[in-house]
Amino acid sequence: MKRWISYSFFLLLIIMGGCSSVQGAVDNTYPLEDIVYDDRENKSEIYRASNQTVDTVADQIMDTNEPMYEASKNGRHLMIYDDLLVQVFEDPKDANDSLVEMSGEEFVRNNYSTAFFSDYGIAREAEEEFDMDFESRGGGFIYTGYILGGGYVKNSGKLPTLRYSSDSPGGIRGGGPGTGK
Repeated sequence: MKRWISYSFFLLLIIMGGCSSVQGAVDNTYPLEDIVYDDRENKSEIYRASNQTVDTVADQIMDTNEPMYEASKNGRHLMIYDDLLVQVFEDPKDANDSLVEMSGEEFVRNNYSTAFFSDYGIAREAEEEFDMDFESRGGGFIYTGYILGGGYVKNSGKLPTLRYSSDSPGGIRGGGPGTGK
């Protein structure tokens, strides 16, 4: 019953709000949880779907806005829309909630690797949709989403950059000489 009410509410918001895009549908349905910026000030927005499973949330989004490409693996759903990557995954700190991450084309192009999409069988599709060219891309940190190893990605607060929270395994935090504690 709770799932049906949530799904009905989601569809009602879409219809009443006149949202034709997945961005608007998610924005009108789920509260914004966080924003991750890269060093070029591109952003990825994270929304919280309280008390909803990953499959339920992914199905709601796909039922309302059919993706160009979709794949899922290990409890994570990826949906590729025109110039937008949507991921739905379980919150590692609250198994009752799901997180929805929406990353724009520039964020995806600058931070993701085709190897990430290859794990889901949609590398070629991602390369084409997001105009990705990893032949000229150097090494370094490769973003795979808001969660990794049980922690969240954090921003430094001053200059927008990617970094992991200290409670995540590996504790990737960024910085350099003269920064930090």
